[in-house]
Amino acid sequence: MLRTPFKTIKGSFSMNFGDLNDNLLSELSFDEASEIMGGFTVTNNSGSTRGFYNFGQSVLPQQQVLQPGQSGSYNGEYILYNSSTTQFKPALSQELGATDTVNFTLEGDTVVVAKPGSTIGILSIPASS
Repeated sequence: MLRTPFKTIKGSFSMNFGDLNDNLLSELSFDEASEIMGGFTVTNNSGSTRGFYNFGQSVLPQQQVLQPGQSGSYNGEYILYNSSTTQFKPALSQELGATDTVNFTLEGDTVVVAKPGSTIGILSIPASS
């Protein structure tokens, strides 16, 4: 068991790193750091519930649901969602960075994933017959 001397000072603490074994310290990998930091942020400004999948190179697709006005942070690089309010039209967002913020918005019957002030390109995936 590692014992670390520390003292509390009104809700904070300090400790002496000189007492720690250097072999116990290591730099976080990109994946480990992204788990702590979270990923891109999505806000649902479409006026209705939006379901979507977030995924990426090292993130398996995960189903998400956002209620109107709700926000969440997600890992991965892409969002797969239905871009139509009247039929099934799957669409894929452009690649998103870990610090990007995007919104689901509604333009007529089309659901768009957009950065504030601009539209992120949409790739529609043809539905198989």
